[in-house]
Amino acid sequence: MKIGIAGTGRMGTAIGQRLMGEGHELIVWNRTKDKTKLLVDAGAKTAASPAALAKAADIIITILTDAAAIDATYRGKDGLLSGDVAGKLFIEMSTVRPETEQKLAGDIRAKGATMVEAPVGGTTAPAKEGKLIGLVGGDEKDVARALPILEKLCRRGSSMSGRSERARASSWPSTCRSSSIGRRSARHCHSAANTASTPPASPISSPILPAAPMC
Repeated sequence: MKIGIAGTGRMGTAIGQRLMGEGHELIVWNRTKDKTKLLVDAGAKTAASPAALAKAADIIITILTDAAAIDATYRGKDGLLSGDVAGKLFIEMSTVRPETEQKLAGDIRAKGATMVEAPVGGTTAPAKEGKLIGLVGGDEKDVARALPILEKLCRRGSSMSGRSERARASSWPSTCRSSSIGRRSARHCHSAANTASTPPASPISSPILPAAPMC
């Protein structure tokens, strides 16, 4: 599977190193090309533009600094959404306001692609070891498609072996929140001890994507 990363700052680079260590073929793009050097030296390929990245990769991870960077990277000339991206999956890991993610999810769906919102918590050291704390939201089938990647990046509370995708999605760490691209305001999550808990309801909701388990 070819994975693309747009945004190779410190966290994006650490995530890329982890994925390459797990055997994934990686294609990278960053506005400042010098910041791709560590990954390129390790064997990643570079894309000349976000559009080229989207064309070459099956799944595209974006981890960008702010809403302006998201707008330029996705919607700019030669942006991620400027070409044919039908069937692609975007895993959006930036930490931005809910309305930014909601609008982006709508724009991605309009292009025939799908998006999972998956911000992470932690530093570069746990990122390289696959021990970030992950939060995920989106349509259930899209979350299931993203989980094999996210499980390489984030620690989780219990073994996923032999469990359904819904159960796998609900067994991530107990630090949870509602996704800004889901309809429901609270979701059922499991702690590391596999103890069920329901987080407080969030005011964030959107008609863009149906609810899915997250943690």
